[in-house]
Amino acid sequence: MSARQVLSAENIRKSYGDRTIFDIESLSLEAGRRVGLVGENGAGKSTLLAVLGGECEPDGGRVERRGRVAVIRQDGAYLLPDQSDFSRRAKLASLFETEQGERSARPSGGERTRVAIAQALACDTDVLLADEPTTNLDLAGIEKLQRELLAGSWALVLVSHDRELLDAVCTEIWELEGGALRVFPGNFSAWREQKARERDFAQFEYDQYRGEQKRLNDSARKVNERARNMHRPPKGMSASDARLCAGKDRALAAQGAVRAKAKAVSHRAEMLEAKERPRDLPEIKMALGCESPVASHAAVRVEGLNVAFGDRVVLREASFELVTGKCTVMLGPNGSGKTTLLDKIFAGADGVKVAPSARIGYFNQNHEALELDKTALQNARAISDLPESDVRTILACLGIRRDDVHKKCGVLSGGERAKVAYARLFASNLNVLLLDEPTNHVDIYTAQELERLLSLWRGTLLVVTHDRRLAHAIAHRLLIVENGAVRTFEGTLEEYNQHKALS
Repeated sequence: MSARQVLSAENIRKSYGDRTIFDIESLSLEAGRRVGLVGENGAGKSTLLAVLGGECEPDGGRVERRGRVAVIRQDGAYLLPDQSDFSRRAKLASLFETEQGERSARPSGGERTRVAIAQALACDTDVLLADEPTTNLDLAGIEKLQRELLAGSWALVLVSHDRELLDAVCTEIWELEGGALRVFPGNFSAWREQKARERDFAQFEYDQYRGEQKRLNDSARKVNERARNMHRPPKGMSASDARLCAGKDRALAAQGAVRAKAKAVSHRAEMLEAKERPRDLPEIKMALGCESPVASHAAVRVEGLNVAFGDRVVLREASFELVTGKCTVMLGPNGSGKTTLLDKIFAGADGVKVAPSARIGYFNQNHEALELDKTALQNARAISDLPESDVRTILACLGIRRDDVHKKCGVLSGGERAKVAYARLFASNLNVLLLDEPTNHVDIYTAQELERLLSLWRGTLLVVTHDRRLAHAIAHRLLIVENGAVRTFEGTLEEYNQHKALS
């Protein structure tokens, strides 16, 4: 028995000015389906969710909702009236620790996200549309959300840069690209493998097309050359003597036949079905972060650092070191002091000792280092000794390509500015990087490329992240920040999880 259809759309399109965001012939959702919606920044994912949820109207087409719809947004929850189960909402509020956030006059981003999740999940809803629900959530919050999403019977459409969440929750992927929607069975990893196969096949077809085109053109040139040689007299014989040796009409007829054959071969080359060349994947050939390595064992030492906000002590006698050439990933719940700790290290506060040869760069969420009146390329090259071609390759890896490198940062989106800020750091001669939630607010493609670039980095890294896939890929060691203390674990995230399971 087929599942009940709870939402469908036909011929929906949305434009801003002369730019078409999407034009989708049809889509449908049945109860119990869990869909991951992927696409580059600016592809229209949030706009599509808003149209499906009824927050904005499409420019054409229609959406039919056959059940109740709830939306988790990054800035709060949109709910249809009279849906909330208040007893369940209270339970979820406790689960996601939102009581303080709901009472706070100025709740943090994490508190607002938790409130939105508790409100939406408390609904007796048929369709749940979730737009980056893990933004500002800590690792424990993400794991709780994952369990709740798996437990629900609703139809789910999830936009997330968290690849681990998409793998765990989704049973199919919708890809929004160039305004069109494609449907792929399976989770995120299955989609990525399918895309890789498609690219490999497209490259194979293009190589076959170019090979056959070259073969036919070479053949046409040889036949034309043969025709020209037929008109030339033999070596050492004048043209008049050659005409006496052969019938003129017969020679011209033979030459015409050969030329006709050459023309036919050229026509075959022109009539080949053209195959587009797949977009080249940018390749990093330079070594990153190792031009002038830190000379000492530890790039940074923190000894007896205390951090307080008013009467509230956040960190007490924190002591640890950043081992030169290693990637240290910092984990901890929201509000535990991770970002403050990065600020203290970068500022060289009391209790922080930086090696003399260490040159520190800092990526924070505000991108303060960028000059908004300068272009992406100018910003990326601001502290770099690399050739322009190398810097453009780094930008291309992060999704800033071709003429986009000449756009001023003041007109770029938040996600695009983050990409430029990454490129600025990777292209520099810095040897220590501090990164605060680097995959927040970027699309899933950029998250993958950022992971690759960080894996290529040969300097010292301290990364605060709740992106489990990123932490698994890059961490050599961990700093665990909780309950006012910092402790070091010498090992990967997988090894840490095994250690926790055994303890």
